[in-house]
Amino acid sequence: MVREIHQAAIRDFGGSDGIRENALLESAVAAPQATFGGKAIYASLSEIAAAYLYYLCKNHPFLDGNKRTALGACLVFLRLNGVETKPDGPQWEQLVLDVAASRIDREETTKRLAKVLA
Repeated sequence: MVREIHQAAIRDFGGSDGIRENALLESAVAAPQATFGGKAIYASLSEIAAAYLYYLCKNHPFLDGNKRTALGACLVFLRLNGVETKPDGPQWEQLVLDVAASRIDREETTKRLAKVLA
């Protein structure tokens, strides 16, 4: 599904289509689903959504459109789990830019996402 989100982002907003490193994509998609001792590492919807946003943005698996794809995956995950959002406010853009610029870590990404969703 992430690949389809990326293709839609490139189609709608431009950029080069393609995967820069498949292992980085696989890692970014697997991270939100990770378990330890049989328990999910990321348990809440906001933690999982933030993990998709963070790892897709930071791993930079695509040639272009990594930030757009990261936000898209986060939003699709939320929508599939019954959380409707309006990602048109400046807080969404700032959240993604802060992740991309390494101004916030994954835990802070989760906190900020939870505030945006509140």
